[in-house]
Amino acid sequence: MRFPLVVLAGVALPSIASAQLIDRRYAEEPTDGVAQPTGPIAGEHDARAVVLNPGGLALLRGPELALALDLEDTKVATAAGGGFGTYFATAGGGGWFPHYGIGMALEWLRPPRAQLDPDPSLPFRFTMGLALGLGANTGLGVGWHHFHSAGELNGVDTFDLGLSGRVGSYLAFGANVKDLATASIGGAPVQRRYELELVGRPLGSDRLDLAVGGRIGETRHDVDGWARISARVARGTIIHGVVETRALHAIEEDAIDGIRERDGRDIRATLGLELSFGSVDVLATATGMRDDAHARHFLGGSTVLRVSDTNPASVLGHDDHIERIDLAGDISARQLTQLVMRMRAIARDPSAKGVVVTFDGATAGWATLEELRNEVLALKRANKKVFAYMVSGTGRDYFVASAADKIYVDPAGGLRIVGIAGTSFYLRGAFDWLGVEPQFEKIAEYKSAPEMFTETGPTEIAAKMHGEMFDSIWTRWVQAIADGRKLSVEEVKAIVDAGPYTAGQLAVNTKLVDAVAVPEKVAELVAAELGGPMQVATPPTERPERWSHPGAAVIYIDGDITDGTSKSISLLGQSVAGGQTIVAALAAARADPKIGAIILRIDSPGGSALASELISREVFATRGVKPILCSMSNYAASGGYFVAAGCDLIYAEPMTITGSIGIFYGKFDLSGLLRKLGITTDTYKRGKRADVESLYRPFTDEERAVLLDQLRYSYGRFVGAVAEGRGMKKDEVDGVGRGHVYTGEMAKPLKLVDRFGGLGDALDEAKQRMGLSASTKIELVELPETPPGLLGTIGDLLGLHAATDPMLGLANLTGVAEILRSIPASILVAPESAQARLPVQFSWR
Repeated sequence: MRFPLVVLAGVALPSIASAQLIDRRYAEEPTDGVAQPTGPIAGEHDARAVVLNPGGLALLRGPELALALDLEDTKVATAAGGGFGTYFATAGGGGWFPHYGIGMALEWLRPPRAQLDPDPSLPFRFTMGLALGLGANTGLGVGWHHFHSAGELNGVDTFDLGLSGRVGSYLAFGANVKDLATASIGGAPVQRRYELELVGRPLGSDRLDLAVGGRIGETRHDVDGWARISARVARGTIIHGVVETRALHAIEEDAIDGIRERDGRDIRATLGLELSFGSVDVLATATGMRDDAHARHFLGGSTVLRVSDTNPASVLGHDDHIERIDLAGDISARQLTQLVMRMRAIARDPSAKGVVVTFDGATAGWATLEELRNEVLALKRANKKVFAYMVSGTGRDYFVASAADKIYVDPAGGLRIVGIAGTSFYLRGAFDWLGVEPQFEKIAEYKSAPEMFTETGPTEIAAKMHGEMFDSIWTRWVQAIADGRKLSVEEVKAIVDAGPYTAGQLAVNTKLVDAVAVPEKVAELVAAELGGPMQVATPPTERPERWSHPGAAVIYIDGDITDGTSKSISLLGQSVAGGQTIVAALAAARADPKIGAIILRIDSPGGSALASELISREVFATRGVKPILCSMSNYAASGGYFVAAGCDLIYAEPMTITGSIGIFYGKFDLSGLLRKLGITTDTYKRGKRADVESLYRPFTDEERAVLLDQLRYSYGRFVGAVAEGRGMKKDEVDGVGRGHVYTGEMAKPLKLVDRFGGLGDALDEAKQRMGLSASTKIELVELPETPPGLLGTIGDLLGLHAATDPMLGLANLTGVAEILRSIPASILVAPESAQARLPVQFSWR
């Protein structure tokens, strides 16, 4: 910063030798506005972009208001600039709608009239600007200026064209064409001017901006240039320095030579200090000048006040506060991502002293709840006090809440804590009554998925496997409660067996909760724990330090895996992950240079073996090109595990359901049902097995043998992919495969899972593999887009919603929901495909 200081001091000193002039006037562009000595043409824009470079309007992050006051010594000024301006701008768009920016400005101009030719009078300038985004990082805009004046400027309209863009986090450019087509004013031609500025960020952040720029006049061929520097020296404190040189065309008169014209050049140096106070930002500058006669002057100063939701971090820091997180209803995969990211941000925020988590019947799977519980524990490790509050909590709510420092229950509610249960549906009895014969082949003995069609209850081996899974989840649940509440395992089991509990019972026995209280009393209890009352708030949004952040893609494989594209089945309240859609998302993420790592977020019981293998092939194609990690949620089994096996690293929660390396296929013979209905069929075919998939006849013994051979081939490919991905021998994979289902806790010793953890842990690992620190902010690119549901789309158009319309809400009825969701969506969508899927879709309670 020494160079700008020296220059400013030099140009401000009085000259020891200056010409004795009687009068001097400078030819000037009368269409200029209020001087903005540190205003950028490129890089980080604010509301003043409407007059500085309208292309920058498209790059704003939201609404901005700026007030600028420039005061200059009118006896020494060589250009217009003094006055007061008000600037407002905002940006929007994105997604299907292009990015855009709009802005307006009102400027009361007070130029040094005695110094300028032609006389600009004391005009008022009104400006409107519009910009369209050319992608996410470039804007093209136009500005219109209209003058009101008592002089020659009255009624004059001028137009500017601007372009602004950013290349990553290190380079930005801006260009203007000023006064595109403006007539002469007061007999003096108004020249078109071309401006260009380049901004570099050597550190990739707003800690240091270095800019150089230039301006060329089309008529007089004058050339101006400038260099500026901005350095963030502390939180909310930025120092600005600018050195600018301008070509001058002077008309002067002295006592000896009379009137003459001469060209010259002035040099200006500006120093500024910017302080951010959160939503309000203040910039003050001082400018010194050396004119064309080498006389040095203090020219004046300016002040800019900006109001925005995205200003730099405040110099005052953030007020201590409490954050609130609400957990209610179904928590989708994408909602969980947002919750995890927010909880991790709270953990890093030193001003967040406590977190209140409210519960209202969260119905997520156990692995999702375990991930949330772990994030609560991470908040406590970050020295945040965590308080849980519920009215009528369930065992799922309490599983997460037990990690909090304190648990409070409303007097009107209680705890429905009675243990865990899961229901499987078996349809064979209904099929026998209807005359439908389910015909399925499977590999191998643990692959009990077809049993829901072929049996009236679980086989012995399936019952044993299901019991082992339940034991694993139950043990984990009980131990977590015991750890959170500092109880023994036996005490927890006894408490569960005596449940449920009313609030009155909980008030007497405080083993499960710390207090029974109304919300107002809870607020007092929280304040006492924190040492005083604090506002429940979220910190203000701060301007990002970087123009772009390193990217990581999160690709969701959510629901049954099917052939074709992803779909939403509104009647079942389910979505399916289409192999074609997921393959395209993987290929796009692999090819995108902005994405440094990929995370597969899998919450799927499997489905189509073909689609699973095609996705798996794309995972292996990505391996070695970019880091590709897997984060398992509630389910990542069968086809879901097929997809995961090729990843560099697999994360799972101990309660995740995984494994089920196996395959099955079959059909339903409806001939018996048709006979009962008095319906007969007549089939014409050419080819011995042309109607092998027909639902109107059973398989022959030969066809069943052929089918089993084909399943062995597909199973071999499944085993081979797992062996290659996990670094195991095929015999090892077969030994832990054969359709066997595990929890994450059971799978880790078998080498099917690498580490326990959730999406946040996978992101930390992705950062490390990208060469980034754990604190580096990254941009999450969530793929693919959420598939629309036909009924949901129609319902939205008609104003109907599942919560209120009986047809659209059919799947929300408790009994109906459990039955419908137990039917594998992948079989409904593509019954002709071999299935790599979990034994059944458990309905957990």
